[in-house]
Amino acid sequence: MATAKEIEDILLSMQDANYKETQKKFFKSGEGEYGEGDQFLGLRNPQVRLVVKEAWQITPLEEMAALVRSKWHEVRLCGLMLMSKAMEKAAKKKDNDRMESLFRLYVSLYPHINNWDLVDVSAISVCGLWEVAHPEETLMDEWIMASDGTLWQKRIAMVSTYALCRVGRYEELTRRAAALLDTQEDLLQKASGWMLREMGEHDGMNQLRDFLDEHVTQMPSVMLRYAIEKFPDDERRLWMRLRKEGKR
Repeated sequence: MATAKEIEDILLSMQDANYKETQKKFFKSGEGEYGEGDQFLGLRNPQVRLVVKEAWQITPLEEMAALVRSKWHEVRLCGLMLMSKAMEKAAKKKDNDRMESLFRLYVSLYPHINNWDLVDVSAISVCGLWEVAHPEETLMDEWIMASDGTLWQKRIAMVSTYALCRVGRYEELTRRAAALLDTQEDLLQKASGWMLREMGEHDGMNQLRDFLDEHVTQMPSVMLRYAIEKFPDDERRLWMRLRKEGKR
């Protein structure tokens, strides 16, 4: 068994004081920024993944949760990577009880999943795979529709649709993207556009064009640019022109 303290000690032993400063800027941890106050060890993702590779099969859920509650960004990242690996294994084995335990634990930890990389490394596996197995699940829709929902809850709900996209379930994806048409948050605009683009890449091009037909004049430019990134140049210019004309 691996404990949270043992794993955290390993990560602490690899810290890089110089790279910390780069991370502080990259993850916007300054005053008034979206990652305000976050603390870094100066680790790169491959270093964290090496620890995950050794520990994911021997770390209990409660120890993963303890890692996600850490003050250190990379320790939280490690805990979330462990949870993702555990969910992927449980989904493959169709172990519904284990999947539910992981999903419920994950959503209870959302205050600690508080930067875009933490969301993106975990939401697809933990929330997305649960939703694939449970079409009746509504929590992610509730999060994205909630007027008082946090930036990170909404990004989790949007990014998790990648797993649904892979199995041809586009309705949730387009519904959630439509719910974010008015968002002023750059990270939500990017997440929505990213998922719409992926829908087009996963045989959902007709659904993507239908979405654009209905919403192009309402879409933030960032969302639209991400969504049409893989389109031919002439079609991309057409959609950008339609948006501009519709905003007049």
